[in-house]
Amino acid sequence: MSSIESFSGIGVYEMQSAAAREMQRIMAEAKGDRLKADKIVLSKLHELNFITEAELPVLTHICELGHKATGGKHDAAKAYHEVKKAYEELMMKGNASPVALAYASGAVGSYVSDDGGGGGSTTVVYKKSGGNWQGTLAGAGRVIGGYFGGAGGAALGAAVGSVVGKIIDEC
Repeated sequence: MSSIESFSGIGVYEMQSAAAREMQRIMAEAKGDRLKADKIVLSKLHELNFITEAELPVLTHICELGHKATGGKHDAAKAYHEVKKAYEELMMKGNASPVALAYASGAVGSYVSDDGGGGGSTTVVYKKSGGNWQGTLAGAGRVIGGYFGGAGGAALGAAVGSVVGKIIDEC
């Protein structure tokens, strides 16, 4: 049975309930500190072998940049370009875990930017999404998806959590 097939018997309600309980547990452990919560999630992903030892500091840096940009402590455009570069470096190595790629890709997408629609080399970054729910929910999705479906489930959970979080951040 592939890791994705193991999802077939799990309903949306069960996933929502598991994600809500996991988020409550993580936020309680972090005492409400969202950056600390995101780092707890990254540590858990490493513990579960969904991300590698080499990926952990890269993803932690991406996470820290996002929180600094959201809080106005780092220029959003500079943070965006640093995060995008880190993501591209993960891709170019050719051996990055699906979870690390989903995390980094979601982080790049959490910045409100415009490349003029043509995918050119000039990108205007307007801001970092303000709520940082994108990162937090992507993290919860990774952990919950990983429990149910291994590395493939973690990558899928990250993608879904990232999209939902982005929607929340922009509303």
